[in-house]
Amino acid sequence: MRKAYFVCPLLLFAITAFAQNNFVYTNDNFSPNTVSAFKVSPSNGALTLIPGSPFLTGGNGGAHDVGPQTITTATLGSKSFLYAANAGSGTISAFSIDPRAGNLTAVPGSPFTVAAANSGNTFSLGASPDGHFLFEVDESSTLIRTFNISPTGALVEAAGSPVDSGAFPEGVKVTANGKFLLVGLKTIDAVGVYAIDANGALTPVFGSPFLTNGPADAVDATCANNRVFVSSAGSDLIDAFVMAADGSLTPVAGSPFPSGGTSTINALTLTPNNRDLLTSDVFNSAVSSLAVAQDGSLQPVPGSPFAATDWVGSI
Repeated sequence: MRKAYFVCPLLLFAITAFAQNNFVYTNDNFSPNTVSAFKVSPSNGALTLIPGSPFLTGGNGGAHDVGPQTITTATLGSKSFLYAANAGSGTISAFSIDPRAGNLTAVPGSPFTVAAANSGNTFSLGASPDGHFLFEVDESSTLIRTFNISPTGALVEAAGSPVDSGAFPEGVKVTANGKFLLVGLKTIDAVGVYAIDANGALTPVFGSPFLTNGPADAVDATCANNRVFVSSAGSDLIDAFVMAADGSLTPVAGSPFPSGGTSTINALTLTPNNRDLLTSDVFNSAVSSLAVAQDGSLQPVPGSPFAATDWVGSI
């Protein structure tokens, strides 16, 4: 699989950034699998491979689909960790991050088994903002797994995990306040919203799951926790919802909104100020940029969509 690069906070094809644009990490999805680490130039955003990179994960990549979130980071106190999915092995690798050099060191017990080795696995990973929990879904299973992140970065499945979502899920997002987990429920054309308790246990909020225009496969939410956006496999439309304080969702007037492209949208992400939503128009080899109005409605910015050099997987 081909790697793609970005400047934080964008993710292209399973990548993640850490430490305020200092480093970028990619899940290379090879067999044996590796994570590549790059230092970001503060002057122009150029990427330089750091010494020792790429780092072996101890597992094998290779999935039957382009997963939107196969790598993520978590910060717990003064320590930061990176988690990368090894789809072919059914494992998650965990690394501690050197905040100065960007080097990765495998944490004790890594990689951690979460599923049987299967080329059909497509993992999505998401960490809670406080760094206490890692959530994992797999498109070949209906289960949502919650892991406690230990002070060393090791993963221990939480009490009450897994939870059966009732669908084959893809794409996860924890809201900025840490109260809710959003999950794309791909096979029932819906997004699930789960309340997260202090121990990481998940409970569907009232009305969940909420219907989408197609097979939901990626989700994002505003920092104010009041708007949710969902992309659907096979569709160029984006569902926009108003999120209430209890986590329930109501469609924004006019939803779903066209991306401005003609291709399926595999993934999406909000810019840090939440004023724009960026989508991967996979087979158009393009990225759409949509202005987010106060009511959550979407409108393409001038010039959108913007051409890429090849298919755009995750973003």
